[in-house]
Amino acid sequence: MNCLLASTLWGGVYLILLFGICLGSVAGVKLLLRSAAKKRGEEPLPPAKPEPPKEPEKIYYIVEKKHTRRKTERYGEPKKIRFDR
Repeated sequence: MNCLLASTLWGGVYLILLFGICLGSVAGVKLLLRSAAKKRGEEPLPPAKPEPPKEPEKIYYIVEKKHTRRKTERYGEPKKIRFDR
């Protein structure tokens, strides 16, 4: 039981260590790129100007009418049933 617990703890330590290495490498690369851009004298991109609001487009909906049967006010003539062979 202790061996299982120890291996789980070592796995957690390795996971945290791997996360730290990945985070450090990404932050380091971004920092290097930013400092290299400052050395070249490049200015960071200015924030984009917001576009003027566009007029809303008209939306057309297709509506289908529900088809219903007409109520018959009168009954038709009864059918004759024959029991001939």
